[in-house]
Amino acid sequence: MSKVNFKQVQWYAERAAYAYDSPEEIRKTFPTTTRVVTVPGTNVQYFIEDLPDKKAQLVSIRGTANMKNALEDAEYLQAKDKKLDIYVHAGFGEDSERVYRDLLPHLDKDKEILLTGHSLGAAISTILMMYLQEEGFQVGQSINFGQPKVTNEAGAALFKSLPLLRVIDENDVVPLLPPMSLLNSIHGRYKHFGTEMILLEGEFYVFQDEHVQQETKSTSFWSNMTDISVGAHMIKHYLHNIKSKLNHSKQIPFEDRKQYIDS
Repeated sequence: MSKVNFKQVQWYAERAAYAYDSPEEIRKTFPTTTRVVTVPGTNVQYFIEDLPDKKAQLVSIRGTANMKNALEDAEYLQAKDKKLDIYVHAGFGEDSERVYRDLLPHLDKDKEILLTGHSLGAAISTILMMYLQEEGFQVGQSINFGQPKVTNEAGAALFKSLPLLRVIDENDVVPLLPPMSLLNSIHGRYKHFGTEMILLEGEFYVFQDEHVQQETKSTSFWSNMTDISVGAHMIKHYLHNIKSKLNHSKQIPFEDRKQYIDS
């Protein structure tokens, strides 16, 4: 993916943003929505949109705008997921399993399944991609925003072929969580998978494949502490930084990104 389609990225981001809205507003904005629900036992709302022109269904999952909760999640331990036979973040995994049980009866195996989400919604979206692949669904291009890490190195290696693009803001702390610690690394350190796009100021962005991520260690939490901005995690900030790249965008090397950080 040498050139990013920012109109496509915006299309996904708008749906990740609307997942925070009321069911009435979601159905009004996306008339082909077939289901909007807050899953019992969670604070997670999702909606399913039927896309006849794509022969697909899109699942958009609400995240959290509560940075305090996100930071508290940073030290959560990993737990073995019985469906996937890998270790995942315990809190994200529990919510994902509940969402999956609610979602599954409403999906069509004859259609491609696309997913998106922001923050916690992005974490759940990624775990759902893994569940759906194991269930035999056609998992299509999925894009999420501000996703924290959800699994360890072994889990990331197993699912690295999934068609996932993670969009992050250079100043956003959440994609760097959970940071390395003795408690949460018992089963191997947390690691992202999928391709990654880093949003910078104006027209500029960084695009990385998995190999580059490993070499540059862009997911290091502690080395990025000085650039953290709570506002940078908000979905409206993501939408703003995507919009600035619609007419013209320029990819820059990862090592040059500090020159283009939106402060």
